Amino acid sequence: MFITIFSFFISFIAVFGFILVLFPVAQNIGLVDRPCNRKQHVGNIPLIGGLAIYTAITICSFVLTPFDSHYKIYLLSTSFMVLIGALDDYHDLDARLRLIAQFLIGSLMVFGTDLYITDLGTFFNNETIQLGAFGQIFTVLAVVTCINAFNMTDGVDGLVGAVSINTFLSIGAIAMLNSVTFDTSITSMLAGAVLAFLFFNLGIFKGGKYKIFMGDAGSMLMGLTVIWLLTYATSSEQAFMRPITAVWIIAIPLMDMFSVMIRRISAGNSPLKASRDHLHHYLVNQGFSNKMTTLLIGMMALALSIVGIISERKDISEGLMVVLFIGLFAIYHAFLSRKRTDSTKNNT
Repeated sequence: MFITIFSFFISFIAVFGFILVLFPVAQNIGLVDRPCNRKQHVGNIPLIGGLAIYTAITICSFVLTPFDSHYKIYLLSTSFMVLIGALDDYHDLDARLRLIAQFLIGSLMVFGTDLYITDLGTFFNNETIQLGAFGQIFTVLAVVTCINAFNMTDGVDGLVGAVSINTFLSIGAIAMLNSVTFDTSITSMLAGAVLAFLFFNLGIFKGGKYKIFMGDAGSMLMGLTVIWLLTYATSSEQAFMRPITAVWIIAIPLMDMFSVMIRRISAGNSPLKASRDHLHHYLVNQGFSNKMTTLLIGMMALALSIVGIISERKDISEGLMVVLFIGLFAIYHAFLSRKRTDSTKNNT
């Protein structure tokens, strides 16, 4: 328990310090987010949240975490991911190039450690759905999916940070409740790092004088980290979580991404085309502030994670949890699709 708390505070302090160092550097080199028709913030905001978190957890990892082969490949994968994200923040890379890089990094993480999702759980008739030879390819697809789900979540202040912390703490909680050997210092270190970022992103520190954004480097780092942790938690030799529980823990980013992509394809647009049709955009358009939007979606994410944790502890049927999730997604998608249609009609 001591090392878990120690990891949290050390990573928090490290990120805090790195942000203060990187802030003037980002302003000088132009690594900032400028307002436009899709980005309605005020002023040029440094895109250093992800860089500070990556630097802090990399350095802290040498002291705080078990440095096995899986973790080495994770750090190598995140190095490439943050590099691609930083280049995207600075030069606005083509979406297809970014997607290719994500597949390559996902392949490195999967084939570099031979850690991949082997089955989807036991659904009906008590039969486990084995992925067999398709497991590695499926996991690479899951990596790319999770990276983009968290990247798309980064639309209002604090949102991707809040959802990420919820995920890290949920994984740590399940590990502790199941009394497994998983080192919760990893999840506490990540939670502490992201919490430090939120102090700046939400304008808590010095009234917003040092306001920053996470940037694509940060949001994609969060997605890659989450899917690595979930793959380890569900499919490693020390697995302690069912695959469907992992889905409930990241339900909000997943549902929002798939709903948006379905609506974009239905409208004849590319699923990768950026637009203002996410859940957070809907709430902001309804008059909620950025912080209230983050709070509401964060509470939704927490509630769904609790459902997943309870189902894990009570050993509720995986088939039932799959049906409930599909039903929840259908309601979510139908609601936002109707609101999108109503908004379009009102603007014509």
